Amino acid sequence: MQVEEIAKLLQRGEIVALPTETVFGLAVSLNSETGIQKLIKLKNRDIESGKVFTLVPTSISEFERYVLIPDRELFDTKVKPHIPGALTVLLPKNPAFTHPYFDHFEKIGLRIPDFPLFAQLLPLSGPLLLTSANPRDLSVAKDFTEVEQYFPGLPVVREPAGNQPASTIVDLTGQKPAILRQGALKF
Repeated sequence: MQVEEIAKLLQRGEIVALPTETVFGLAVSLNSETGIQKLIKLKNRDIESGKVFTLVPTSISEFERYVLIPDRELFDTKVKPHIPGALTVLLPKNPAFTHPYFDHFEKIGLRIPDFPLFAQLLPLSGPLLLTSANPRDLSVAKDFTEVEQYFPGLPVVREPAGNQPASTIVDLTGQKPAILRQGALKF
């Protein structure tokens, strides 16, 4: 599947399974309410659960459009060097950012995968929502054949993922950073 075709599918509200430097993810356009609703249904994810899909901005310069950065020095020295990369940072939602999905949450997790496909795709697709490619209670898909078994008929980029542990998740909303999931990146 060509990058242009992937971007068109996303812009039409489709869910597309994409490889990252870690595992496979399911992506939808941030600007597609239809796509987001499909993803919520596919993942059996209740908004009230508090589990938030990861926001993938087109570049690190867009982070402050969506979130507040309470500790600029910490962000610049400890976070910025790993973006793009296998790091998801949880930050307070920027009150100026209104969105039908994110208006339900006070924190947003952001990540930009360090994978060539994303560098090509994001300028065409715009920002995305990304979540792991697996049904609830099953292990994360590490290759496209697993994705196809989990989600028959879903558009899948049939390229290998990096096959590392999932991204490290760090919560930067408190007094000091809290590692919520130790993943591929040692933070």
